[in-house]
Amino acid sequence: MNLLISAGEASGDLHGARLLDALKRRRPDLTAFGMGGDRLERAGLRRIVRSEKLAVVGVFEVFEKLPALSRALARMRGAARRFAPDGAVLIDFPDFNGILARRLHRDGVPLVYYVSPQVWAWRPGRARSIAKMARRIVTLFPFETEIYRALGADAVCAGHPLVDDVRESLETEPAPTHKEKHRLVLLPGSRVAEVRRHWRPMLQAADSLARRFDLEVAVVRAPALPEALFEGAAERGFPLVASGRHSLIASADLAIVASGTATLETALCGTPMIVVYRTSAASYAIGKRLVKVPWISLVNIVAGEAVVPELIQEQFHAARLEKEAAALLGSPGDLAKMRFALARVARQLGPPGGSERAADAVLEVLEPWERRRSAGQ
Repeated sequence: MNLLISAGEASGDLHGARLLDALKRRRPDLTAFGMGGDRLERAGLRRIVRSEKLAVVGVFEVFEKLPALSRALARMRGAARRFAPDGAVLIDFPDFNGILARRLHRDGVPLVYYVSPQVWAWRPGRARSIAKMARRIVTLFPFETEIYRALGADAVCAGHPLVDDVRESLETEPAPTHKEKHRLVLLPGSRVAEVRRHWRPMLQAADSLARRFDLEVAVVRAPALPEALFEGAAERGFPLVASGRHSLIASADLAIVASGTATLETALCGTPMIVVYRTSAASYAIGKRLVKVPWISLVNIVAGEAVVPELIQEQFHAARLEKEAAALLGSPGDLAKMRFALARVARQLGPPGGSERAADAVLEVLEPWERRRSAGQ
């Protein structure tokens, strides 16, 4: 079996690598080519396009990347025609993979969508299009399965692979040094543009909170990000941590987290959090009109209620962030209540083995097609 895999963003690369590992355990003869990052390449992907430089946040920010995205799309479609895959597994990255899906569908390549994009929240027309084109949609959350089934798709829930990732990390990572103070952890994002928008108010609020509550403060730095982005951290004694992040998060009394996959990681670590996010004014204005859900963070969306505070756009500034954090740090009862709610969210992400179940769901759809194709039918 030969598969095309297309994954954008760091989280897609991680989930794709776990999936490819699981697929190869079931089918040692399996080969794969396509788009991904270092993790997918280490898992055996023949990389046609590097995904690291294609990540983009916001509506208008997409225009800056259009030439690179267009070139990547052409290279992926050319590779599909050259290598004639038995199927394609598209992982999140909805705008790019949505266009790629239409072209592969026209070329007769059977499609499986893994980590279903959250277009149901802001672009229902795209969700219906995916439902029609994909032979199967493998979701991470049960409520997504229900949404896509209602649109007529063959959708199954595999559970979230982060469950395994966080569990394995907590079992193998060295524990942080024993803390004599309460600990605050900052997670400003995994992309350069995110950190540039989030870092200054995070730094200012953390600096005030550290003095006010005698806190230890640590900063989680995505490995691909340069240390220069975190100006002022070293002067304040805030260490930048690029590995062992899960054990660090689990040791914290509170985390301030940029909205995204990191909120689920923090929930799985059982750490109370405040979720923040800021994008360009133009992107926010458009997004506010399009988004159909009342929250931005995955934690609140999965919970179906506001279990963690969200500070978005103009609400996200140092003074407001300090006020929200101080209220939580000064209330052990509120922190305990949030931990209980986050444990409920963690259970909703499913049991361990999400990547294994996803691999079974992919092969269940693509192996019959592979057999018919081999037989010349």
